[in-house]
Amino acid sequence: KGAKAMATVYVREGRVYQVGRISITGVTLFPEVEIWLLMRIKTGMDAAQSRIKATVEAVQSYYTSRGYLDTVVKQVVRPGEQAGAGVVDIVFQVTEGKLTRIRNVVIQGNTQTRDKVIRREVEVYPGEVYNEAKVSRSERRLMNLGFFSSARSHPADAGIQGTKDVVFEVEEGRTGNLAMGVGFSSIDNLMGFLELSQGNFDISGPPFKGAGQKVKLGMSLSETRQKYNISFVEPWFLDRALRLGVDLYHSAVDYTEYDTTRTGGAIELSKALPFASRVGLEYRLERVTLSDIQNTNEYINIDTGESFYFERESDRMESSMTLSLSHDSRNNAFFPTQGTRARLSGTVSGGPLGFDSDLYEIKLSVSQYVPLWWEHVLSVRLQGEVVEAYGDMADVPITDRLFLGGAYTLRGFHYRDVGPKVRLADAAEGDMSYKPIGGKSLGLANV
Repeated sequence: KGAKAMATVYVREGRVYQVGRISITGVTLFPEVEIWLLMRIKTGMDAAQSRIKATVEAVQSYYTSRGYLDTVVKQVVRPGEQAGAGVVDIVFQVTEGKLTRIRNVVIQGNTQTRDKVIRREVEVYPGEVYNEAKVSRSERRLMNLGFFSSARSHPADAGIQGTKDVVFEVEEGRTGNLAMGVGFSSIDNLMGFLELSQGNFDISGPPFKGAGQKVKLGMSLSETRQKYNISFVEPWFLDRALRLGVDLYHSAVDYTEYDTTRTGGAIELSKALPFASRVGLEYRLERVTLSDIQNTNEYINIDTGESFYFERESDRMESSMTLSLSHDSRNNAFFPTQGTRARLSGTVSGGPLGFDSDLYEIKLSVSQYVPLWWEHVLSVRLQGEVVEAYGDMADVPITDRLFLGGAYTLRGFHYRDVGPKVRLADAAEGDMSYKPIGGKSLGLANV
């Protein structure tokens, strides 16, 4: 019953060989010096098979990225001139193929996603030289869409000498998501959320899937705040490389001294730039209210000595325009281990845009991720903001002021408790009952 056996494997290690002479044969289409620059192994190094293989792959990729698909690269390892000296010579034999052009780009396997959603991510076109590097990048772009569980490509015989079809085979994946949860935090106490999203949406009609658009409906509730939002993204607005985003939202927050609500919408148009960057222009219109004032006492600003009251309720409309420049080279959006994320934005409210608020705001945030040992990551974040009133607005309302403190920004301090404060006008000597009122400039560094 369940007989067992033990196997013993004996290993006799051979000697380590070094590389002697290296030579290349068969190169006629390109300057041989360019092939030498691709060498991953040099004379005097250990004759590691991994380095030899890497050189073969680099030379082969050099040819296939220029359309010579049938190029074959082989390595021949021979004993060196001095027998028994532990030296080997390596010859890289190149058999050059013929130049190949693309006849057709064929898409297969997309049962739900439209052809044009796939083709706009593909970097190769009919009539071009068959560039294997571009084909591989196209595969990665298709996988990054999040629509497919796999995306593969291969050349196919086109029936005409010197041409091939490039075939992209995709397998549809799940793009809808329903998420819900309950948790507890020191800021919101008991909280819950519900989110429904579709990453391959089609707003034009049933079955509402396959156009590459994104839609998300979210709701989060806690003892101190409620938030509802609907967002829609068209990544190729008017079939151009322009991303259109639309947001509708309502949020209500219950602070100790007052309540605030924000209800509105935003529309943004952005365009990708080189080096993982993006520029965007957003228009936002929202109603901002300050209500349910709990504290009617007179306070004194501890910096200026001026009187301050929490009882000034307000109900106003803010009309704003934001210009932003962002850069994101992180290797993962959720759990990055390296890369940079930065954003610079300027916002103007009121003035020529009308309505009740005349404000301008400048924001800068930079996050850097550096991989360390034992799978640890060093994260450094810098953040700066400035907000000021202009025109007919005398000062920045408390609903638009800047606060720090709490797990979201500065751990070890109470939520929104870092910054300018006021104290009771009739407070007894030594009374430390200060209340935060926010500031108009902010600087933060986290490591």
